[in-house]
Amino acid sequence: MPSKTSTKIGETTDVPTPPSAFRQWLQNHLGACSPYLPVLCLLCEQVTTTSGADHLCPHCRLALPFNQNPCLHCALPLAALDNSDTAICSECLTKPLANRAIAPLIHRHEAAHLVHRLKFHRAEPEGRTLAMLMMTQIRLTDMSRLPTLLVPVPVAYSTAVNRSFNQSALLAWHLAKAFNIDYAPRLLIRQGGPAQRSLTRGQRLISAQFARRSSAKPLAGAHVAIVDDVLTTGATVRRVSRLLRQLGAGLIDVWCATRTPSLNDE
Repeated sequence: MPSKTSTKIGETTDVPTPPSAFRQWLQNHLGACSPYLPVLCLLCEQVTTTSGADHLCPHCRLALPFNQNPCLHCALPLAALDNSDTAICSECLTKPLANRAIAPLIHRHEAAHLVHRLKFHRAEPEGRTLAMLMMTQIRLTDMSRLPTLLVPVPVAYSTAVNRSFNQSALLAWHLAKAFNIDYAPRLLIRQGGPAQRSLTRGQRLISAQFARRSSAKPLAGAHVAIVDDVLTTGATVRRVSRLLRQLGAGLIDVWCATRTPSLNDE
């Protein structure tokens, strides 16, 4: 299980568990040999000498389905190539999903493969890759408006037991570390129920699976970013946002690795 540290707001923070003695020994020896080991791209699995810190070869990096013209408030890909700082979808004109939405990739092909590996195979290299792509997109926005707290979308207890892993929490941990932002993975809980991917858009909109912990601290106007792996209908973000506002949050952003190209995608 992850070890725990305290954040500035009094929350308990999960950080990756230190490796076992054997794994640490293996990592140290492999690290010493790393200049002589072949580097494989995460997507094509071909040996490459030009792989960057995101573990991708140049070809696969260019082949990623980047979200080039997202809505400012929900990151939905828009058809018209307007100014990306002011592009807003029709739904967000009247009911914006968030103050600012970040989703560097469209959830299909290579991007969907990276998320699937992260979520169902606990593939931490894929998690680092997605987090780095999110960091790049965030740095391209107004860095003076960074949130002060990251809240990953929680997983249900049964999911946590079966997977022993929360992909959103891993992404949020990398982002919090990179931007020196507080991280509160235990602010909210997810109650039992079917997985979101098994629900239709209508079912997601009426699903009430989230609650705040009784020990949750007031947010007192904090600028918060909700972190998740995939943004689909926005139902999860709206319910989490409602709970955060009940705790006193001010501005609420959403940071996701990928965005489905349509609100109706299941």
